[in-house]
Amino acid sequence: MKVTKLEQVFNLFDTNGRRKDVINAYNIYTNILEQVLEESETGVWGRYPNESTQFRFYEQAIESSPEVFKQHSMYDEFVKAMEDPDIKSAFDKGDISFLKKTQKLKQLYNYLDNAIEARARHYTSNLVKIGLSDEQRQISPVGKSWIHGKKLRRSRFENLLPIDDTNLMFFRQLLKLRIYTKDGEMYYSPMLMAIYILLNNQRVSQELFVTMIQMLNPYIPVEPSTFVKEFLDGHAQKLEREYIPFTLNEAFDEIISEPVPMSNEIFTRNFSSGKSEKTISVYRDFYECLIRFNSERTKENLEKIVETFSDTQKKMMINKAFGFGRNVFTFDKRDKLNVSKFMQLNEELDILTNDGINEKLFLQFQASKRHDNIQEYGDVTRRVLKVTGIISFKNGVVELAQQDLWKKFFAKINLENMIFGESKNLFYESYEKEMSSPFLNHLTLEEILGYEEENVDKTIIEIKDALNLSSEDEIRQVIFNKTSNAFIQHIETHYPREKILEILPLFSDRSNDLKIQQMVAENTDVPTIFEYVVGIAWYHISSQKFDLFSSLNLSMSADFEPETHAGGGTGDIVIDYGDYILMLEVTLMNKQAQKRGEWEPVLRHAANLSIESAPKGVTTLFIADELDENTINIWRAVATVPLQSSKKSNMYAETVTIMPMKNEELAKMLHSGMNEVNLLENIEKSFKKLSSNFDIGWRDEILRNL
Repeated sequence: MKVTKLEQVFNLFDTNGRRKDVINAYNIYTNILEQVLEESETGVWGRYPNESTQFRFYEQAIESSPEVFKQHSMYDEFVKAMEDPDIKSAFDKGDISFLKKTQKLKQLYNYLDNAIEARARHYTSNLVKIGLSDEQRQISPVGKSWIHGKKLRRSRFENLLPIDDTNLMFFRQLLKLRIYTKDGEMYYSPMLMAIYILLNNQRVSQELFVTMIQMLNPYIPVEPSTFVKEFLDGHAQKLEREYIPFTLNEAFDEIISEPVPMSNEIFTRNFSSGKSEKTISVYRDFYECLIRFNSERTKENLEKIVETFSDTQKKMMINKAFGFGRNVFTFDKRDKLNVSKFMQLNEELDILTNDGINEKLFLQFQASKRHDNIQEYGDVTRRVLKVTGIISFKNGVVELAQQDLWKKFFAKINLENMIFGESKNLFYESYEKEMSSPFLNHLTLEEILGYEEENVDKTIIEIKDALNLSSEDEIRQVIFNKTSNAFIQHIETHYPREKILEILPLFSDRSNDLKIQQMVAENTDVPTIFEYVVGIAWYHISSQKFDLFSSLNLSMSADFEPETHAGGGTGDIVIDYGDYILMLEVTLMNKQAQKRGEWEPVLRHAANLSIESAPKGVTTLFIADELDENTINIWRAVATVPLQSSKKSNMYAETVTIMPMKNEELAKMLHSGMNEVNLLENIEKSFKKLSSNFDIGWRDEILRNL
C-alpha cells in the first residue's frame, strides 16, 4: 500500500461510515468478487461498456448486506429505468457518446459510472489493501484459500498458537503489510510497530496504542524505542503536533508574522477548516481567554477558561480542534479556580505561555485535524488487529496475549530495525503487486520475518524449559488447555444461563440486531453472533462438559469475542463427547431461504462428518428461528439412504440423523434445566424406527436389461 502525501494517514479499510463488521465485509466482498468474475465471459474486472462485473458486484453487495446498504436511490432509479425497452436498448449498444446526447440517458449513465461502478471499485479496493486480491481484482491465493476454508500450511511455531486459520491468515497479512512512500523508496510496518510496543509494555492505553501505530508513515521514520517512551511518558500531544512539518506552508508564515492576538481576519482564514461561523467564534473565544490568562494568571482569567469548558458543546469543539479529541486542560475537581493547582496539573502544556502562542495553536490545530483521521482510520486498524487473536483490547487497555511466548520468539530478531525500511520501486512492485508476490501468497511467520530454523529450535527449547515439558505436542496441548479454560471462565463471567436466556429470544426479530451486537460484539454480524450464543447455550444445557473453545467453528478475538464464521465446509459447532459426536448447524435464514441455502449444505456436512467419525455415531441438530417443512421432511426421508462423501467418492454414510429444532425450543430446554440426554435418546429412538435395508444398486437393477 502507498501513501502519496507526507501528511496522509494510511487506511486499511474505508467504510465510509457504513459498516462496522470489517472482517465479515472482507469475506462477503471476496466471495462476491469470485462469483461475478466466474459468471463473466471474460473473467475481467471492468466497467461499462466493456464489462458488467463492477455493476454485478455492487448489485450483489447491497443484496447480501441489506442491513448495511439501506439506501441506494440512484441504483434503484437505474434498475427501474432498465425496465423501459428503449432505455435498455440504448445501454445495450454500449455507445457512451450516444448516451450523452439526451439528459435522461446522460443522468442514468452518470448514476452507473459514479454511484454504482465507482462504489464497486471503492469497496473492492479494501481487498487489495489486505492482499485478498490484486489491483486487477483477481483473487489472490491467500484470498482463495480463506473463502474456501482450505487448511493453512503451519510452521512448527505456528502449530503452538491457540488461534484458528482465519486469525493466523490475518496475522500473516498484517505482518507482511508495508506502507510505502509514493516513489516506493521507503516503507513502514504498522504490525511490527504494534508488536514492538506490546513486547516492551505490559499494558497500554488503547487510545495511545492506536494513535502511535496510525500516526506514523514511511516519509518520517522515527526511532521506535525513543518515540514510544516519550509518547507514553506524557508527551503524546507534543509528538503528534510536531510529527508532520506543518511549518512548511504559506499559512504558517502568515501566522508567525502576526502579533498576539492575531487579527480576526487572519484567525478566521487559518482556523476555519470548513467550520461554521459559530464554531470559529468558539475557537476565537478560547484563543482570547488563553492569551489573557497567559498575560495575567489571575483567578478571574482562569474563571473565563473554566466557564468556557463548563459548556459541554464548547468543550467538545475545542478539545477536538486543539486537543486531539482529549481534554486540552486538566482541572482540579475540588478547586477549579486555584491558579497554582491548574498550572501544576498542566505543567507539560507549552501553550500556557504567549511565547509563540500563535504558531503553537496553529500547529496544534493542523495536527488535531490529522488526528481526526488517525482516530477514524485507527478504529478500523484496531478491528483488523483484533481478528489476529493475539492482541487483547479490553476495557480500553491493550495487551499481547501469550506475551511470554512472543517475547521468546521475537528475542531472536532485531524487531526495532524492521519497523522502517528502505526499498526500491521495482521491489515494491514485486513485493505486493504481482500475483506471485509475497504479499498475495502464503508465507509462514518464520518466512515473513526471515527467521532461521536454528532460532526456531532454540525458541521451542526455551518454551519447553519454561513450561517444564518435553515435546512440542505437550506445549501445544498446555497452551490450548489454558486458552480453553480461560474461555470457559469468560463464558461463566459474561454469559451465564440467565444472560443467554435474555439474548436468545431477540434473534426472532431482526430489528433487534443492533441491540444484540451491543450485548455481545458490536463489530460482528448477527448470524455469527447467533452461532456463538447457541454454542454457549448448549454449554449450559449439556450434562457432560466439553471443549467449547475447540467445538465452535468461529474465529474469535483474544478477548473471546466472535469475529466471523471460520468456514471450511464443516458444521457450525462440532462437539466430541468421546463416544459420540453432536453437530449443531445454526441459521437465521427464513423458511424460504432454507430451501436453497441450507438443506444441501447441512445434509452434506452431516454425511461427511458421519463418515469421518465412524465408528462413533453422529447426531446433527439444525437450529433456526423457523423451520421449512419440506426441507426438514426431506432430511427425515433420506435418513436411511446411504449418502456419498463429497470428499471421498468411494465412501458412504449408512444413515444420517438430522433433528430440526426451533430457537424457542432450545431456549425452553435452557430455561427448564433439561439436559441433552433425554433429547438425544428420543432422537435415536425415533430415527431407529425408520431403519430398513436400502439397496444402493437399485438403479442398476432397473436398467439391467437395457
